[in-house]
Amino acid sequence: MKRRAFIKSLGALGATLTLPSLFSSEPLIRRVAAAPALDEVHFVPPRVMPQVINVFLYGGPSELAGNLTNIEDINANSQNPYPGSMLRPTGDNSGRITRNGLWSNAGGEAMEEMLAAGDMSIYRTVYRRKNNTRAHRPSIFSCLTGSLDIDHSPGMGTTLAAVLYKNQAALGKPLDQMVLPFVSFEGASTAFISDPDNPLPLGLRSISLDQKFDNPYSRNGNQFGAALESLVRQMSTGADKRYPKAFAGFKTRRELEGLIDGFANELRDDSSLPVLPEGDVDAGDGGRLVYPNTRYTDRIKAAVTLAIANPDSLFITVGGGLGGWDDHNSAIDEYTRRMQDLMATLRAATKHIKYANRPGGTGNIIINVFGDFGRNVNLNNSMGWDHGNNQNLYTFGGADVRPPNALGKIVGKTERFGSSKQNRQFTRPTDDSYEFEPTAIAATVYSWFGVQNPEVLTRDQEFAPDGEKAIDETLPGEPPLFS
Repeated sequence: MKRRAFIKSLGALGATLTLPSLFSSEPLIRRVAAAPALDEVHFVPPRVMPQVINVFLYGGPSELAGNLTNIEDINANSQNPYPGSMLRPTGDNSGRITRNGLWSNAGGEAMEEMLAAGDMSIYRTVYRRKNNTRAHRPSIFSCLTGSLDIDHSPGMGTTLAAVLYKNQAALGKPLDQMVLPFVSFEGASTAFISDPDNPLPLGLRSISLDQKFDNPYSRNGNQFGAALESLVRQMSTGADKRYPKAFAGFKTRRELEGLIDGFANELRDDSSLPVLPEGDVDAGDGGRLVYPNTRYTDRIKAAVTLAIANPDSLFITVGGGLGGWDDHNSAIDEYTRRMQDLMATLRAATKHIKYANRPGGTGNIIINVFGDFGRNVNLNNSMGWDHGNNQNLYTFGGADVRPPNALGKIVGKTERFGSSKQNRQFTRPTDDSYEFEPTAIAATVYSWFGVQNPEVLTRDQEFAPDGEKAIDETLPGEPPLFS
């Protein structure tokens, strides 16, 4: 694929762009490029450039799929009882608690497999102490901007773009020579909150793709597209000299159209999926990977396909259609089905990445999965869970980027907290447990890309003047709940 050829003309395109259908009209940067924090960043180019897929579960998923360690105490104090099978280990008469205290039929078996394979880790104590809101908007914004100053902060993807752009001279491949480095599979994304007064170069803005890679640069089906393209070609003689910026813009659009169409073809071609080891549960005919048919598959598969096919895609957000986690009523059946489908899809995604045949390998690709907040553990009178304080972070892959013992473990211990038989009951970290704020997830993303002091990018004058450090991925995991 020709990637560098069109990048040289991106600056020209940005200066002459008048057609909103060609690119997002919303600039990438909010106020971060002028923020003093950028000048305080200590940047060291990463040994391996990461690619991060940020999967956000809008609505606030319960932690229980990844943490049934307190279920007996929870059940004893809940307003309404939990199903009896949830209180027994999986080896005991079809119980639902796995070896590591996961919820078996809420994705627990898939998680156990990924933990054992060293493809996954679970952090059980993402606990919001600072500005302890349980409302959706501030929780979503703080998670996806990495800041508690939600009304004045750019998204984490935007901040990452600004940091890399400022330090691109130190990168092996300058950012302005990269193709589609920032991509959203959810339309407008909070992770890319921007500032129209301070844009980055056009090629560094986020682009929105859908799960079928419907091409935002294609004129197919546009009643004016064919005529416009024909006119451009007729007028091309001498145009590169008379109108170099406009000419470069149309040329760039055509090259981007072809590039994204190539990704779409790869997405549709199942023969491009890797062959798995013999007997693998996700292998189909010929041993080739088969994704499960779930509501999450299309978007996650598209994001993984893009990351593998295009190493320049550094930060990819996935959300939107992955929402629906606001389980105030009838929670258990709906939640278990969703988590089962989600984890089955992520298990296939980790194998897609792990066994992909890409020069240089795919050990730089990381998937993060989290939501706005956790939920109460009390079953309310509608048999649901209301908004809580504590949640899980599920992470996958990235062995070439992360510390040697970052994967294959569960970190964090919790305890039930709250008045018995009342609704406000949730889990919190035990006194001897490791914990971190949700904004530390953004700090960790920055650290993977070379920021040595990510706390300067996550500061808030009122609630977090010292900012948040990156997650300590070197910590040992908790012992299994059952032998």
